[in-house]
Amino acid sequence: MPKKIDPQEAQLLQTKPYVASGNIEAHIIADMLRIESITSELREFKDITKERLNKLENWIIAIVGITFTSLVTTLVAIAVKIL
Repeated sequence: MPKKIDPQEAQLLQTKPYVASGNIEAHIIADMLRIESITSELREFKDITKERLNKLENWIIAIVGITFTSLVTTLVAIAVKIL
């Protein structure tokens, strides 16, 4: 047997468009403020991520440089001992 829906619940399930609920300007301004807030958070996230990736890149370059230098030094030392 199908469940009967209470009229109050039925009214809650129906969504009212902005135009029907009135004060459309306030809704538009609120939406614009939300969009601006999200945009500024994304810009901040982008800047922070860029800084972190630059630090990571510098660390990787330093590690590769030290490894390469150590390898060359070891090979030169072995070559000198052999000769």
